[in-house]
Amino acid sequence: MRPGCGWSNKHLHTCSPDRYTRGSIGAEPVTRSLIVFMMLLSCTPLAARDDVLDAAVASGDATRVTAAVAALAEDGSSSAMEQVIQSALLSGHPVIEQAALTGLKKLQPGTGLDWLCVQGNRHPRKEVRDLLLGLLSKRPETECFRVVLQALYDAEDSVALKAIEVLDKKAHSGSIPHMIRALKHQEDQDRDLSLVAERIREMLQHQTGADLFAASEWQALWKGNQQVLEKGKKVDPSKVTMKGTGVRVEVPAFFGQELLSEKIVFVLDTSISMQERDPLPENSGKGQSDGGTEVPDRRTGGKSGDELPSSRMRLRRVQRELKRMIRELPRSFHFCLLTFDEDVKRMSDQLVPATPERKRRAIKFVDAFEPKGFTSTDRALEAAFQIPGVRAIVLLSDGMPYRAKDPIDPEQLLAHIVEINRFEHIPINTVGFSATSGNAGGFMEEISRRTGGKYTEVP
Repeated sequence: MRPGCGWSNKHLHTCSPDRYTRGSIGAEPVTRSLIVFMMLLSCTPLAARDDVLDAAVASGDATRVTAAVAALAEDGSSSAMEQVIQSALLSGHPVIEQAALTGLKKLQPGTGLDWLCVQGNRHPRKEVRDLLLGLLSKRPETECFRVVLQALYDAEDSVALKAIEVLDKKAHSGSIPHMIRALKHQEDQDRDLSLVAERIREMLQHQTGADLFAASEWQALWKGNQQVLEKGKKVDPSKVTMKGTGVRVEVPAFFGQELLSEKIVFVLDTSISMQERDPLPENSGKGQSDGGTEVPDRRTGGKSGDELPSSRMRLRRVQRELKRMIRELPRSFHFCLLTFDEDVKRMSDQLVPATPERKRRAIKFVDAFEPKGFTSTDRALEAAFQIPGVRAIVLLSDGMPYRAKDPIDPEQLLAHIVEINRFEHIPINTVGFSATSGNAGGFMEEISRRTGGKYTEVP
């Protein structure tokens, strides 16, 4: 850990780890001194154990944090669990958070577990609710399962998404009717196209093998196939008939990729390589590159494929597709456009409704795109996460992150994205180009994989 950088005992730490890194915190091998430390903890009064946990968190030693939390778990009181929440789960550092969750595995049923169950649904900080859902979902107690199910209705979409994620991993058929009710709840709030609703449908598809839309359809499927589904088996999709409304909402798409949420930010590469003209699909074997953003040769102006029509220029193709999509966005959508080369430009500082006037302004913004500069993907994604209320991000780029000054480490950037997204659960759908599908495509696909999004290539 850097000198002078520590974590507050009660709240989020005030200093950040080095950019795009997780800092130097890590677990050290268990030594004899640590074993003695753990033995002493078991004989230490609760108030003193609180101080021990605070000291462990301040030290940044994950192993000490786990030991201190395990001692509080053995105490098992609600006050001990509150200390874990305040000192460790609200530390603001993922390594400390995970170390605390490891220590909490020793918690036995009783008042302490009851307290965590209450906090799993009622704690005012969504970060705590999120972390506790991960912990409680792995326990066998019925009350823990109830907490996860109740979280499907959390006021914060990010917490509801966490509940869906852990239930999907649990793959318990008993969650199917609860998921259907949660989907109906989304529909009753006119949120048929929300990210929560879409994730519920995806989970139901994983669990049942069917591909339906409305809650009424899923309910009919459950009633007609309950005995089969309760055994953990899936239905034959070819034999599934719609017994509900049978009406599907037409979901807007960008380059064929359905938009995951009605609150979405588009992050669009306008670096110099976006002026390249790609061969038509039947000639896609030509013009391959390694996916990096290249500074054009001054003698040629960076032009390539002059024999190809201007309609094959990457940026012009993006502009056409963007304008088509903007025209078709339903009024229920709120969106924002960001462009990036070396720097980032915003259409607005917040999500705006898809009204006719906002669409006109957005199309004017798109018409002004011009290719230039490097590829500051890091700055663009940072800006996207800062847009209030964003629930999904679409990143389009033809190159690896690249900047001559202040170079970007792609792996550290990926780790940083995972860290800042750990309580938001915002999927990043990525769109690349077949002509630059080497390293660039792999990087873009990895962003989507780590955030629960999808990757698409434009021919």
